[in-house]
Amino acid sequence: MLKIAVDWAITKDLMITENGEKVKKISATRESFEKYLAKLKNDACFYLEEGGGDVFKLLANKNNFKVFTIAGKKTKEYRESSLGIEKTDENDVKIIYMMANNQAEQFREFGERDILTSKISIAFKSRADIEEDLVRAKNRLFALKNQMDLLNISEKDRAKIIKNKEEIIEKLIKDFQFETKELNKLVIKHPVWINYLQYEKGVGPAVAGAIISQIRDASRFDNKYSLRHYAGMVKKDRDRKGKQDYNHKLKRALYFFATGIIKNGNPKWRTLYDNMKEYYSNKHPDWKRWLINLYAMKFVQTKFIDEVYQKMLEIE
Repeated sequence: MLKIAVDWAITKDLMITENGEKVKKISATRESFEKYLAKLKNDACFYLEEGGGDVFKLLANKNNFKVFTIAGKKTKEYRESSLGIEKTDENDVKIIYMMANNQAEQFREFGERDILTSKISIAFKSRADIEEDLVRAKNRLFALKNQMDLLNISEKDRAKIIKNKEEIIEKLIKDFQFETKELNKLVIKHPVWINYLQYEKGVGPAVAGAIISQIRDASRFDNKYSLRHYAGMVKKDRDRKGKQDYNHKLKRALYFFATGIIKNGNPKWRTLYDNMKEYYSNKHPDWKRWLINLYAMKFVQTKFIDEVYQKMLEIE
């Protein structure tokens, strides 16, 4: 059985090794990877890290190759603690191969839940990309209308230009609605939705899709505090560019969770939110209402992500 390790490089390429020594680099595109798969004549098993690479895992699985995954923290620990070598793209893919040979028990087979999670991740990204294009298109139309007020453009041309932009926006809206439906179809099949999230009033499939696609597997986090950091619920040191290191999409999903449970009156979470508003009001009588609301929402979001972590571990 041929063992193939795959890792994605900083340069956005794929690093591949079939023997643990020679490493080839191919473009990280579906087309390039499909060509690579087509050249494989022997049975092969693919070994990859859990985070990301959904398209490549699904393609390998679709072509009847076995796929195994490992948490990135495990390959990092092996590189730093056992080998003590520097982090490079070539070293990383070699380490995956070494562990596939020497510590196969650290990997787990890419099963039905993983396949569904990967599909949700792809659908969520597609939906998010269209949403971003839609926001930009609306902003461009707004700016264009303001600019045309200052230019000598006839009413006829003005109406034509605006109509063209509005048609683009309408198409994006239809695309967004379609992608939302497709995401929902996948989410309602996922164990995390079936066994947990569907029972949380105010949490819809779109928010659930964001949570599932961004967390993927709770077991890849050391503990609930690690997931809190990842979700942006704990203040972290800023990098050189002044940005905080957390998953912005997951944090945004938690914001929509909070607004959803407030609006829909979720018995558990809405009560906690109201209690925390009262707590912060009494503790900080000088605080503005918006600040009290902000702290109460963040408290609820933090407790929710803690519960998500525990429930996902139980389901896994």
